[in-house]
Amino acid sequence: MIRAVIFDLDDTLYDYHTLHTEAFKRVQELVIERLGVSAEQSEEAFRRARIATKKNLGETAASHSRMLYFQKTLEYLDIRPLYLALDMYEIYWGVFLNKMTPYPGVDKLMDALHDKYVRVAVCTDLLAQIQHRKLRALRLTDDVDCLVTSEEAGAEKPSPKIFEMCLEKLRLYPKEVCFVGDSFEKDVMGAAAAGMQAIWFNPEGKEAPAGSEDIEFKTVANHEELYALLAPILALP
Repeated sequence: MIRAVIFDLDDTLYDYHTLHTEAFKRVQELVIERLGVSAEQSEEAFRRARIATKKNLGETAASHSRMLYFQKTLEYLDIRPLYLALDMYEIYWGVFLNKMTPYPGVDKLMDALHDKYVRVAVCTDLLAQIQHRKLRALRLTDDVDCLVTSEEAGAEKPSPKIFEMCLEKLRLYPKEVCFVGDSFEKDVMGAAAAGMQAIWFNPEGKEAPAGSEDIEFKTVANHEELYALLAPILALP
């Protein structure tokens, strides 16, 4: 019996990619205007900053920090980082958070899950503070019973540690939990290895990677399909 559904956040409950593209464009416009550099220069500096941050910090929540990305972007442009990094950070997340909306069907599914007393959790990489802000911007705070971030767990998906923390907070066994996420490696493989029922949220219709035939999982393209998949299992209306 499924007693809880755990969702990944980014690109599972909302369209992360589109928002990131728009927010980064606004940051780039600021950098070009204030520093007089070209778009190519700013893009290359950001690319180097992101790579260097991830290389230095490895698979940690801090490796996703936009503040570190923007600080190092300015350093690569030979600019004192305190001059503009905070402005870049605030513009990026300001644009991002102000334009967030859940994918179609998310609200209906959340309401149905709670009506059936099915608990809802969010398990996500990245820093806790910004993920809290995202869930508030999506107006999902009242729908989420518990949240686990890679910052809190000290490990990123697909590490068993982050999935174990979800189960501890839910006080449930793996077989009682369904996990929904867009990353096959992080979400599907991680959840399946933890003994959960895994659902791949795959709106782009990507092909499953090699070795996927050895993993038990379901695939949906949107939240309407997810609702239809869960309805008979959870006796949703």
